Amino acid sequence: MTKTGSKIKLPPVSVPSAKKAITLPFNGSAVSEKSFSFSFSCFDHSHELFNLGDSCADGVICGNWFIDLLDCLKNVNTMTVQEVKTSMYDLHPVDWDNANAKKPQGADQQEYWQFRINKSKGRVIGILIDGVFYIVWLDPHHNLTDSEGYGKATYYNRGLSIYEQQEQRIQSLKDDNQRLQEELKAAEELLTEQST
Repeated sequence: MTKTGSKIKLPPVSVPSAKKAITLPFNGSAVSEKSFSFSFSCFDHSHELFNLGDSCADGVICGNWFIDLLDCLKNVNTMTVQEVKTSMYDLHPVDWDNANAKKPQGADQQEYWQFRINKSKGRVIGILIDGVFYIVWLDPHHNLTDSEGYGKATYYNRGLSIYEQQEQRIQSLKDDNQRLQEELKAAEELLTEQST
């Protein structure tokens, strides 16, 4: 066997370029796999302390509070878990020994966390798994623990959705209609008796 001096020509290899960063509309922020995310799959507003009820006219927490909540979630969403822990949002585990509520069912399997919406707007309480915060309770009245400046837990009737409010109104109108029909029937019977 003799060596030939011919060179083997290899096909060209293309080097994959770095993945182009994806930016979000409106704010132009780059999407990061390390950012904090939220899920409402565990959300519960039936608990007597966290039912989003209030003393205002329609009995539910006012819309301005939800604007603050959404602004908070937007800001926290741009941070890593470690950044949220050391920020003004003060992410930390729930101290069940000092809480006004009992641990939710299954709380022994997962650690519950809380962070502030802002100094005076309450807290978000939930489970943190792999950078996803599963929101369980929203606490606009600082009811989870008694604290200086907020006093003891306050109880409100459960806030109703617009649909639930309309259902109650319809039921009330049906009840009024039934009562009026019974009164009309009684009046007609009385009129019939008096005319005979």
